[in-house]
Amino acid sequence: MTETRIEELMCLEEQGWAALCRGEGRAFYEVMLADDAVVVVPGALLDKAQTLASWDGVPPWEWYDLVKRHVAHLGEAVVVVYDVTACRRLQTPYRATASSTYVPHPDGWRLMLHQQTPWA
Repeated sequence: MTETRIEELMCLEEQGWAALCRGEGRAFYEVMLADDAVVVVPGALLDKAQTLASWDGVPPWEWYDLVKRHVAHLGEAVVVVYDVTACRRLQTPYRATASSTYVPHPDGWRLMLHQQTPWA
């Protein structure tokens, strides 16, 4: 995979977190999530519809930071792994290691699996 492709996928991760900060996560991920996507977050295993609904009524993140990025290739699929720190207004920062698996799609990349493991 070319460096340009890797940067493209990291850019998608950045765009997703930025959309969540603007309160636009549902609109962004309605397009980015594959129809049969799975999202694994603390205490939940969600399909696409459940993931989109999970943002209803939730305050947006105020800021985020992605670090320690790594990319792994699984055939045509690509896994992006990173540490994230994000914070909502007046809350303790959330810290986790996250991974996103992207698959090629005729209209670009689609997110097939996203997983977050909170730090202890």
